Amino acid sequence: MDSSVVTLLDAGMGRTLSMKGIEIPPTIWSANALLVAPEIVKEVHLENIQAGAKVITTNSYGIILADLAKINIEDQYESLNILAGKLAVEAVTDSGKSVEIAASLPPQNGSYRSDLVLDRSVIEPLYRRQAKLLEPFVDIFLCETMSSIDEAISAAAGVSGLGKPVYIGLTLHDEKSATLRSGESLQSAVQALADFNVAGIL
Repeated sequence: MDSSVVTLLDAGMGRTLSMKGIEIPPTIWSANALLVAPEIVKEVHLENIQAGAKVITTNSYGIILADLAKINIEDQYESLNILAGKLAVEAVTDSGKSVEIAASLPPQNGSYRSDLVLDRSVIEPLYRRQAKLLEPFVDIFLCETMSSIDEAISAAAGVSGLGKPVYIGLTLHDEKSATLRSGESLQSAVQALADFNVAGIL
């Protein structure tokens, strides 16, 4: 990649939806907009593109099977992921611009909580399932806010081999420099992810 090229990403979906008056419940977060206002999700995508974003992100960060189950809509897991992908594609098509789409793949049991990360045998298949649902609509897989090495490896393993570049977003400790929220070093995380040939670590 040419280091002189600057690629603009989109703004945070959840915060923008909230600013537009869409309820962001603590259970399914921004995924609620897919149920109550999908047209606003598409509107946000378009606004980001019009503002110059060259990559937009599917509104799938809140589509977590366990969280959907809390409000008894786990049967909508597949349809919500597909809708998130379709809305992003529609926005790009309507814009007439050359924009890539990143699939948002979230922590499976709570964001920023390394103590809640489930066993790899549990979450790796969940990442694979979500990635396969989003794959037809996206150019990039973006595993977001990984708080421990195990979580990052589980996500990387789950989405690798599907023919799309994989980016792993790590979330760092608030007080300890170059340290994941789990207390593990950033250097150890980078080394652990080397085996997966990821396109980037964020």
